[in-house]
Amino acid sequence: MDEQGIVSVKEEEKSLLRPCNFAQENGNRIARDRLADAARTPDNRITESENEVGLEQSYSHVVKLSKLLHHEISKLGRISGENQHVIRSVQEKIAQLKKHNQILEEQLQDCQARILRSSPVAVLSDATVLADFSRIRETLSNWVEELPEICEDFADHLFAAFSELSLDSHVSKDTNSYPQGPLAVQSELLMHLVFCRLSKGLFEVLVPGISPSDNDLLDGLREGLLSLQSKNNFENVSGGGSNMIEAYVASQKYQKGVDNECFEIIADLDDFFWWIDFECDVNWDSKMATLSTNILEPAVSLATKMSCSPAQYMWNWYGEAYFPQRVVRKYHLKHFTVQDARTHNRVSLANLALLDDETPLGELLVIIFPALFRRGTHGSRDVQIEKAVVLIRARDDLPILKRSEDRPSMDPHVVVQVP
Repeated sequence: MDEQGIVSVKEEEKSLLRPCNFAQENGNRIARDRLADAARTPDNRITESENEVGLEQSYSHVVKLSKLLHHEISKLGRISGENQHVIRSVQEKIAQLKKHNQILEEQLQDCQARILRSSPVAVLSDATVLADFSRIRETLSNWVEELPEICEDFADHLFAAFSELSLDSHVSKDTNSYPQGPLAVQSELLMHLVFCRLSKGLFEVLVPGISPSDNDLLDGLREGLLSLQSKNNFENVSGGGSNMIEAYVASQKYQKGVDNECFEIIADLDDFFWWIDFECDVNWDSKMATLSTNILEPAVSLATKMSCSPAQYMWNWYGEAYFPQRVVRKYHLKHFTVQDARTHNRVSLANLALLDDETPLGELLVIIFPALFRRGTHGSRDVQIEKAVVLIRARDDLPILKRSEDRPSMDPHVVVQVP
């Protein structure tokens, strides 16, 4: 056997011996593991046990906190449910208060607006009063002249109306004095009646629409303040009367009184015109609505501004006493706006320059509109703002004005000269 064969035999012998070595190695490994397990100390085993106990305690604490949180949440839910009706009640009260506050704000704004409309921003000027009064007069003139012609004599009905409405008439009751009869001057007569009625409730009282009792009360208080001023020379008292009137105008009582008075004026005039026979039908609802909007409302505004002004005003109808035997003379032209019944035009001084002041011009028929004055203070003279307008039957031999086919404007400032 060669050397290679000997080596091969030895390798085979080693492979046969390997199973016995594996069993021995496995036993050795088990023995080592047991020795390592036995080598673990008691302290290590205690630490692991403590860690397990700590985890259990932490878990238990978390569970308790979770239950407590759930309890608190449930409690809050019950409280919220119990107080829900209280919250709704409070919300309803808040809504009611907001609504009430809105109503108060609207009333305040309305009150302020009425004060601004009726109270003078500064001293009420004579020019403003004249302009407002002239517009009212001109609008009334147009309103009346737009009416149809009256079919039959209405003088008796007109005279009776003054008595029924408790108005002071400034009309001649002698129908023969009218050159062509009362029908020929129906516009002037109707203007006089309408203005007398609205003047009674708006201009001839301390405040438009005021009741007689309130008028007497405020008038007495104002006179007392003026008396106190004159006796003690208190300058700060001078505005007390106007401030008192402004306070009344700002009240709901004033607005109610104005509304009632305007309603009664419309009712009285509507009843008066109902009995008159016109040549054609008139839409009186529309006609009275126009009167209310274009005449009564501006008249209320002017009358209220005059009432609230520190100045005092006076209306003067003069009456027949200022015209002895109802004769109108040349000197009257300096103080009155005089119109001729035939021509319906104004009589101008320029046409009568050569005549004496005492020269009779004609017979007084109607005082259509009164004069307006601002009362003087501290003994000064009254200031005339506007002249009264009178209608006369002019003498046939006077060079007055030629007859006009169309009735001119009632504006007293427009003078038609003789060509």
